Amino acid sequence: TNENHKILHQNSLLCYVWATQEKSVLKAREKTNVTLQTGETLLNAESVWTFGAETPNMRIATIMRGKEVKNDYGEIFKDRLLIDHHTGSLTIIQVKTSDTGKYQFQSIGTKILMRVFHLIVYSDFLHSSIPLPAPPLSSSSVTVECSVHNSRELMLSWYRGKESLKKTSSPKLTTLTLSLEVDPSYGDNYSCVAENPVERKTTRLSEEDILLGYAGMIKQTSACLHFA
Repeated sequence: TNENHKILHQNSLLCYVWATQEKSVLKAREKTNVTLQTGETLLNAESVWTFGAETPNMRIATIMRGKEVKNDYGEIFKDRLLIDHHTGSLTIIQVKTSDTGKYQFQSIGTKILMRVFHLIVYSDFLHSSIPLPAPPLSSSSVTVECSVHNSRELMLSWYRGKESLKKTSSPKLTTLTLSLEVDPSYGDNYSCVAENPVERKTTRLSEEDILLGYAGMIKQTSACLHFA
């Protein structure tokens, strides 16, 4: 019967497509648009997209023979998915960190296809440099502290001009702090660089910050570093 044929076809789609499996890792900034390219043209094919944080087992879209598209994603991707009827490519609008996970494309038509995409979305991060309380009068240096938080796979570095002085990183921590003893004679030649795999931002230490450090004051200069 047609119903039995449909069930058999779906089982084939879910069970035997690994013969042409390909995997891709994509990294994106929050609030950008991301397209998962299948690299194929669909001819009389039945295709399905699935998603999951670890295992892509939730159906989010179905393409029936290149014409009819049925979306099954509910509230998770509401109004944020675009499907190319000809290729099956999936575009996610204004990605969120919660969109991080694995996306799987399966198709049966003139040939059997499967594509797996691992998408990692990075959030905006906050970056600041803070002169710490003044040292004893006998000291000729000021200690400053740079911090970054609210993202993943962070790296934090201090530079004097183009010379790298000190750095720290962590693939797991979402907050990093790095202090440095600076020589006021170099003026505003110091800078702190915060970065993750998709963005790099620099904050320069001003002479005013150093003078405030000597005065025993604490001044925080912070800015939300939006990815563009």
